[in-house]
Amino acid sequence: MPSRMSVARGTTSAGPLHPSPLCDGVVTLRPSRHSDVPALLAGRDEQSRRFLGPGNEDPRPTFCVLAGDEVAGWADYDHDPEHDWLGGDEVNVGYELFPAFRGRGLATRSLQLVLHHLALGGQWGTASLLIDPENLPSLAVAKRASFAPSGDIGGQRYFRRPVPPLRYSDGVVEIRRQRPDDVDRHLGAIDDAQVDWLWLPGERQRWEAMTPERQRAYQVAHLQRSHDSFGEGPRWRFSVDAGDEQYVAYVDCHLAAPQVPAGEANISYVSHPSFRRQGFASRAVVLVFAFVAEHTGAREAHLVIDAENEASLGVARKVGASERERFVDGDGRGKVRHAVEIPRVQC
Repeated sequence: MPSRMSVARGTTSAGPLHPSPLCDGVVTLRPSRHSDVPALLAGRDEQSRRFLGPGNEDPRPTFCVLAGDEVAGWADYDHDPEHDWLGGDEVNVGYELFPAFRGRGLATRSLQLVLHHLALGGQWGTASLLIDPENLPSLAVAKRASFAPSGDIGGQRYFRRPVPPLRYSDGVVEIRRQRPDDVDRHLGAIDDAQVDWLWLPGERQRWEAMTPERQRAYQVAHLQRSHDSFGEGPRWRFSVDAGDEQYVAYVDCHLAAPQVPAGEANISYVSHPSFRRQGFASRAVVLVFAFVAEHTGAREAHLVIDAENEASLGVARKVGASERERFVDGDGRGKVRHAVEIPRVQC
């Protein structure tokens, strides 16, 4: 299911030559290498030649798409000066999945991760696709990824979509990338409730064995890792602000958590003790749904909650999640799984 672009040769005027890998728990986008050329050439078939042309003999797209350890296709973007139809802040995106990997949703996931990469770069405001009107699978990908039809160009269907933001707000709370200077509020959020419901066996003992200085240094390093890994996935961690109050809650989405289907989003959250029972956690979870919808290919959010954690169970109900199952985890703790379909972005 290829989507047309003019080149895929290893340089792009739109972004860095060596971006970081990205993963959503199902597919990984990593920078292409010279050693990928044989696989990229071998992946071409009648369909790709029909919709993309014969292709360059030394293909160097921005990304190779990996399914497991296999090269499953490629993804690229450009702002070629010859594309006079591109707006000043617009890039043209292209992708191809090889025959053995089509029909599994990998193209949509890859396209969503490209949008996440563009959001991180902050250089471009709009992503566009050019698709042959007879390329029905790729037209379906454009629809699933919420690209809006925007006319025709040279006999090709033209689609556009804004590059998604990195911060989301509902006017009351905002979720944003964590920072090391969150450390004081982060430390203040650690109380018995958080430890009881979210920490793994043995973590309390290790934490309490640290000196206060060591605890602070440990959490500063943790927040730095959270900040630095935000571009990579498959886990994204957010601090939640409410007006002038910073870090009133924490929320994350994990697309490779062992207790949920691969590529779907496991949502975790905790409120700072000073800001509980004010609805901030449920608002933040809804905003994470929006992030997941615009940056990833996940279709469901799962909230796996301790069966005795009434406050957290209330959040699950408030965000519209329905109970799916009750089970006992490997540590002997009763759990309740809630799930909800992630609202998709409207074209």
